[in-house]
Amino acid sequence: MPQRTPDLEILKAGGIIKQRQEDFFLVRLKVTLGELTSDQLAAIGDIARQYGRGKIHITIRQGIEIPWVRWADVQAVTDRLAEIGIPLGACGPRIRVVVACQGDDVCPHALASTRSLGLALDSRFYGQSGVPHKLKMGVTGCPNACAKPQEHDIGFMAVALPELADEELCISCGLCAEGCRAKAIELVEGKPVFDLNRCYRDGECISRCPTAAVSAARTGWNLFVGGKWGREPRMGQLFEEFLTEEEALDRVESIVAVWKQLALPGERLGKLIDRIGIDAFRQELTAASKSRNGYRRP
Repeated sequence: MPQRTPDLEILKAGGIIKQRQEDFFLVRLKVTLGELTSDQLAAIGDIARQYGRGKIHITIRQGIEIPWVRWADVQAVTDRLAEIGIPLGACGPRIRVVVACQGDDVCPHALASTRSLGLALDSRFYGQSGVPHKLKMGVTGCPNACAKPQEHDIGFMAVALPELADEELCISCGLCAEGCRAKAIELVEGKPVFDLNRCYRDGECISRCPTAAVSAARTGWNLFVGGKWGREPRMGQLFEEFLTEEEALDRVESIVAVWKQLALPGERLGKLIDRIGIDAFRQELTAASKSRNGYRRP
């Protein structure tokens, strides 16, 4: 690698970010869904000791950065990272790495596999350039929302809609009503009646039912759009409910196409929605979803 410093914006887009100190950079790693092996962690520690100051920074979005890397050592660091299967992270106007909670692999509250959807999203969209601004995605396995889907440009939350599927199995124990944090279940003649306008869709009543009388009438992914943090925070809006994984991927495809087509330079997705209105955005998205050969605004 040449010893002169190239364009800092180009470097930043590829995960090599100039520190305020002369000749020092921090190297941003791509950590998909926050998952690393113990061997990778150990190797990252060795790299930080050899080429930095023995420190790493864990980012807010489940990533890792190695600071205090001299420009002359940046190529060696990236080569070592490639050897252990870790690419550099994206920065600037790119589609960023997907973050997620652990989902139903380990969490007793989770309703779906965040790993399955998260990896599919990351594989299809990560690193795309030519977009108006950065775009962040998060996937969470239940309404506890540990991965904060409402704070992302595009967020997905696994949900379940309860119903009394088999009244004969119900033993009128009341455990479903006792465990409902939304107070959305009333026992009428010993049987649960659900107020679905209040229901959190968290599936707690389903998991508490000892006889499987209460089950899920529907499951899927709720889609939130337009969230962001920073100087002008904006919470993402609930846009669609009970999507399948394939539908979720298709929605993101259409959202990105509409955003790229309509956004002003430097305009985040939420800003676009505020400018044109959620109804107009929905109409544009419907048009994009119908077009399988690329979106063209009428």
